[in-house]
Amino acid sequence: MPTSRREALREAAGRLALAGGVAAGAAVAAPALAADPSDADQLARLLALERRLAAAYEAALARDAIEPALGKLLLGHEREHVRGLKQALGKRSPAQADTPELGIDLASRRAFARSALELERETVDTYRDVLTTFHNDRLLQPLGSIMACAAQHEVALRRALGEDLL
Repeated sequence: MPTSRREALREAAGRLALAGGVAAGAAVAAPALAADPSDADQLARLLALERRLAAAYEAALARDAIEPALGKLLLGHEREHVRGLKQALGKRSPAQADTPELGIDLASRRAFARSALELERETVDTYRDVLTTFHNDRLLQPLGSIMACAAQHEVALRRALGEDLL
């Protein structure tokens, strides 16, 4: 128990400083825990999706599960997206998995189009999420262009299914 007013103030100031330090430490730790993924992590995430799409279109073409002209066009786009993302990642580009998990139905053209449409939709959603937290301004426009291309793929697949285009 403090014997003077001065000691009481000093003790109170010490408790306040300690509480402030704990609060400040928590404030610094909270953003660190909730920090956005790095640009490289985000690019690697997009690259994995683009590789999966390319593999899906390759498999569909090999099994006649997509109209050949459309399949070749979409596959060409996906290969360009993969190339661009690998270039953006540079030396940090992850090695390609031997066989990406497709999760695509190749039983018929209609089944494939539905599966590919879902994957393209997932890809567009992922690009949208990535673009909201991306830090490198130089890559925003190219990533936005790839996202727009994936949205066009959705329209092409809807057309193949005979669905409304929007």
